[in-house]
Amino acid sequence: MVAYKNILYCTDFSANSRAALPQAIDLAKKYGATLHVLHVYQEAGHVAEFEISSDVKMDWIRVAHLMGTEMEKKLQELCREVSRELGSCQSKMLRGKPDAEILRYARETGIDLIVMASHGLTGIEHALFGSTAERVLRGSPCHVLIVKTQRGGAAAKSSD
Repeated sequence: MVAYKNILYCTDFSANSRAALPQAIDLAKKYGATLHVLHVYQEAGHVAEFEISSDVKMDWIRVAHLMGTEMEKKLQELCREVSRELGSCQSKMLRGKPDAEILRYARETGIDLIVMASHGLTGIEHALFGSTAERVLRGSPCHVLIVKTQRGGAAAKSSD
């Protein structure tokens, strides 16, 4: 029998990723596992300044820093919410390419199960953007539960 000790829930704070949270919490309760909540923030770090016109300049480093600060607040808030149900929560925010950072974190922390949502991209969107969930599934050192969601963010209902 599989016994999970460390479960990783990945979020980008979208309604779709939120739909996978109840499954992550339920599994953590069932197995008495530690729930890790991870957000990977992808910066456009190579762009320091972008000049729209001679009168308007955007400082992208400052914008990225402010966004990162805001994401950290959201992550802490989510972890407090999870802690109310589980008693504790491990949270981490990383910067980089989401699939690579998720896989690295899973390996380095001994994650037994990754829980994440599928964003339901199809057709040309999937061809252009790919799927973080798909790349995590293919490269994962552990089990992966992908919660299929509908475009609005609700978990897809089974037709059993």
